[in-house]
Amino acid sequence: MSAPLSTASRAAAAERPAPKFWRVLARVVYRDLKLELRSREALQAMVFYALLIIVIFSFAFDAGQELTSHVGGALLWVAFLFAGLVALDRVFLRELPEASLLGFQISPASRTALLAGKFASSFLLMTAVELLLLPLFAIFFNPPPEARWGAIVLVLLAGTWALAASGTYFSALSLHTRYRTLLLPLLLLPLAIPAIVSMVQATQHLLDGRGMVGYWLRLLIGFDILYTTLGLVLADAVMQTE
Repeated sequence: MSAPLSTASRAAAAERPAPKFWRVLARVVYRDLKLELRSREALQAMVFYALLIIVIFSFAFDAGQELTSHVGGALLWVAFLFAGLVALDRVFLRELPEASLLGFQISPASRTALLAGKFASSFLLMTAVELLLLPLFAIFFNPPPEARWGAIVLVLLAGTWALAASGTYFSALSLHTRYRTLLLPLLLLPLAIPAIVSMVQATQHLLDGRGMVGYWLRLLIGFDILYTTLGLVLADAVMQTE
C-alpha cells in the first residue's frame, strides 16, 4: 500500500506545470521497454509459455492441415492469451519496489497519459512476441495454402489491442490486492470473451481460406474502440493513490 499523500505534497504538485500528454506517454513507453529489454523477465516468460503450449498441442494432436483448418485459430490464441497475461501481470509491478508509481501520482502529469503509456508498452511487447511465434505456429501446424497471413496479422494486431487495452486497466485495478496474479485473469477474461470469440473466429476463417471474416473483424475493432475509450475515461479513478 502506498502511504497517504500529505496536503503539502498535493499542493506542491498542483503548483508545478503539467507535462504534455504525448510527452508523458512517450517517456513511459521508452522507460518500460528499456527496462524490459534490460531484464527480459517478462519477455522470456512470454515466449516460453506460448512456445510450450504450441509444442504440446502439436504433439497432443495430429498437427496438419485438417486440424489447423478446424481449430487452428483457437490453438493459436490460447498460446497468445497465456503470453499476454504474463505481460499484463507485470505492467505496474515494476513500479512498486521504489515507489515509482507514488511519485507519478503526486506529480502534475496526467494519469490518463500514464495508463495510455502502460497500454502502449504492453501492446508493443505482446505484438513482438506474437509476431515471433506466428512463423513457429505455421511450422508446427502446417496450415493449408489458402491461409491469408496478411489478414491474420491484422486480426492479431486488433486482438492484441483489445487485450492490452482492457488488461492494462484491470492490471492497475488489481495492483494493490493480495491475490493480484489470480484476480487479473478472473476480471479480464470474462469481460474479454466477446473479443476473444471474434479473434478466434476471424483467425479461423483466414486460416482455412473460407467464411466471412469481415463481420468478426468489424466486431473486434468495435471492442477495441470501446475498451480504449473506457480505459482512458476511467484512468483517473483507477489510478487514485491508495
